[in-house]
Amino acid sequence: KKDKKEKKTPKRSSSPSSSGDETKSSKKAKTSAAPADVDDASSVRVRITGLTKTANAATLSTFLSLAKDDVVVGLWGTSGRGPKPPGGHAFVDVSAKDAKALIKKFDGASVDGETIKVMVDDGSAAEAEAARTPKAPASASRPPLFGGGASLTNAAQSPVNTAPNAPMFNGSTPGEVRADDWACGACGCSNFARRTSCFRCAAPKSAVTSAGPKTAVNTAAARAPAQGSIQEGYEVFLKYLPHSASEEEVTNYFADCGAIVGQARLLRDQLSGQSKGAGFVTFVNEQGRMEALKRDGSRFGGRNVSVTVAKKSTFGVRATEQAYGTHTPAMLAETIAGLVAPDRSGVYVDGTFGRGGHSRGILAALSPEGRLHAFDMDPEAIKEGRELEKQDARFTIHHAPFGQMSQVLKPLGIEPSGVFLDLGISSPQFDDATRGFRPEQDGPLDLRFDVERGMPASEYLRSVSRDELRRVIHEYGETTDPSAARRITDAIVIAREAGMLPSTTKDFAALVARAKGKEYQMMHPAKLTFQALRIALNQEFDEMRRGMFGAFEIMPEHGRLGILTWKHSECAIVVDFYRDYEVVRDDFPLWQWAQSAYGEKCSKKLERKWGMHMDDAQRPSESETRANSRSRSATLHILRKRHAVRISDLERFAYKIKGWGKIAEPAPPPAVTFKYDI
Repeated sequence: KKDKKEKKTPKRSSSPSSSGDETKSSKKAKTSAAPADVDDASSVRVRITGLTKTANAATLSTFLSLAKDDVVVGLWGTSGRGPKPPGGHAFVDVSAKDAKALIKKFDGASVDGETIKVMVDDGSAAEAEAARTPKAPASASRPPLFGGGASLTNAAQSPVNTAPNAPMFNGSTPGEVRADDWACGACGCSNFARRTSCFRCAAPKSAVTSAGPKTAVNTAAARAPAQGSIQEGYEVFLKYLPHSASEEEVTNYFADCGAIVGQARLLRDQLSGQSKGAGFVTFVNEQGRMEALKRDGSRFGGRNVSVTVAKKSTFGVRATEQAYGTHTPAMLAETIAGLVAPDRSGVYVDGTFGRGGHSRGILAALSPEGRLHAFDMDPEAIKEGRELEKQDARFTIHHAPFGQMSQVLKPLGIEPSGVFLDLGISSPQFDDATRGFRPEQDGPLDLRFDVERGMPASEYLRSVSRDELRRVIHEYGETTDPSAARRITDAIVIAREAGMLPSTTKDFAALVARAKGKEYQMMHPAKLTFQALRIALNQEFDEMRRGMFGAFEIMPEHGRLGILTWKHSECAIVVDFYRDYEVVRDDFPLWQWAQSAYGEKCSKKLERKWGMHMDDAQRPSESETRANSRSRSATLHILRKRHAVRISDLERFAYKIKGWGKIAEPAPPPAVTFKYDI
């Protein structure tokens, strides 16, 4: 309390006007003018304060009439002791003469509606922050751009920073480290401000001891085996990269450690395309990785980058190489091996062309005599297919749902050796904001695969009954939470009655999120509602049943049906279809009993019919999920057409003898409601 009282300003003297003027003028002289004893040609650092959160190097450099690379922008925090100040800081290194000109011209100017302060930086702010972290060595010629972050002491202790082969990254926006980033007192490692404990040694943020590094916490990630082999290379995992870093810059930074496989792979935000601050670098040999590990904690783009050995098992999928707005075909190698390899000269069907990823893979595996027919409802996909038709005479595209493949191909006398169905939505459709498939994006609430037919979701929601809407959301989306389905339905109906039903994805997603409340999964609260409406509008499950039945109808014996599912509900429909047409196996218990007890009667009563045999389901490999993160949910089912006794017929025969009831006949496929000229 005494210290606080002493810090309070003294009482005003009898002549407040004169003393106040002196104080103001002295402060202005101290902060706003270059030192008189500094030569005009020498370099000084100018600090600009009062910037808004929207300020960036590009806009500020234009305002100051300077090059973008000369301006470093970053927000100043408060080390967790309260809300961040309303403004930010920026720095410019210029000559003393130019500094005087900048101060004279821009001090007190307005940027984004806020008055900025331009002054010569004397390092006082950085020094105040450094008092809470290990002190910089006396040899440091000037304070760091932003106080906090990794201490210069830690940097000096790192062999990387002094090694002649350790390049320092000087990107266009190197100053992304914040003032409230902190250095661990136990191991000296740099940490983000939001962390409450050190990422490396798990020491609490309040630790100030200078003792040796603590033992790492015993987490599942720490116990996971290290990645590395001659076949897949030797990876390091990078954290705390600048968000402006590019693959090329990261690759160049580690280039002299050893031979690198391809380029660095950065985790990027799917909406903005910006780096998430993490990524991977793969080296050809172990020696290259060991050299890279020596750079753990080295400065890169204004941050102390973390370099650790990549693990074989992590929380979530590692880096993706899939470009935003493109479609990387999932499990292509497994699809080719299961469907095409047995007969490379046959005729095949790709029921879901999309952007042609699987189709191009199948064409590449076919012989010159092979043929491929593809189906799709999306007009954009049809345009892509027409281009592929021009490039490859073996390919034909049909603008129709794959559930109508029998009506299209039967008149042509085509009996395909294999049919492939990649269910759900393609990445380009999902990434296109104008289609309305993602609740995080803003666009028209459409959700149709074929925008030329049917009604958009916005129109459907204005006409569907409450009971039907609740059924759709529950059965196709919120399958485990009927209460959420009911509450979401109620919110939609109330908004509709009030004439306030949103017609854009972002507003509708916000309405659903408010109705559902907290989401226990790591996804948008409206994701399952969007999924349910999409399935209903495009009749995805009915189309799936029509497609499987149509493929079964037109394939010859030993024909192969490959189905790539992405959800449990899709897997369940595949299994239900398979159960109706599953053929008897030699080790099937009911078949063994019937053969031993009623062998001759079985031969007379049970006739051989067309049925299906299913291979073991396959999942994507670890290397594929690393290259294409969206493949992680895929499951490949391959069904083969055979002429044998069906299990359902055997059950009818046995149940009649045992008096166990009746087995229903297979249900016919749902009627087609989409109207296409075939």
